[in-house]
Amino acid sequence: MEIQETKRLRHYNNKQKILLIGEGDFSFSLSLARAFGSATNLTATSLDTQGELERKFKNGKANVEELERLGCSVVYGVNVHSMTTKPSVGSALYDRVIFNFPHAGFDYGREHEIKTIMRHQELVRGFMKSARKSVGER
Repeated sequence: MEIQETKRLRHYNNKQKILLIGEGDFSFSLSLARAFGSATNLTATSLDTQGELERKFKNGKANVEELERLGCSVVYGVNVHSMTTKPSVGSALYDRVIFNFPHAGFDYGREHEIKTIMRHQELVRGFMKSARKSVGER
C-alpha cells in the first residue's frame, strides 16, 4: 500500500475531506486541487445548475472539467439551507466546510439596505445550521 505524502496549503491539506459550498466558477476548488495534485478529497458545490454556471462564468465549464479529471465530486443545485438533504453532499462527514463568499444576491437597491442585509444574515444562519451537521469525525 502506497502512503501518500501530506500536502498542505495553509488551513487545508490533502488528507482532509473538504466540502466547498457556493462555488462561483469553481476556481478556488481548482486551486486547492492543483496544490494537492488531486481532488479526490474535495466535494465542490454550486447553487447554480450546470447550464447557469456555463452562462455566468467564462471559465466555469473548463474549471469543472479539470476538477472532475482530478477526482473531485462536483454537485449542482446545492442550497445551504437544505444541503444535508442532498445525498451526494449530506451522506458524508467532512473535516472542513468552506463557504468563501456567502451572498444572497439582491433584486433592486443597494447592499446596505436592511432587506438585503437580512437576506445575507439568513443565508449565513442557514449555512451554519447545515454545516454543523456536515462536520465530524470519520
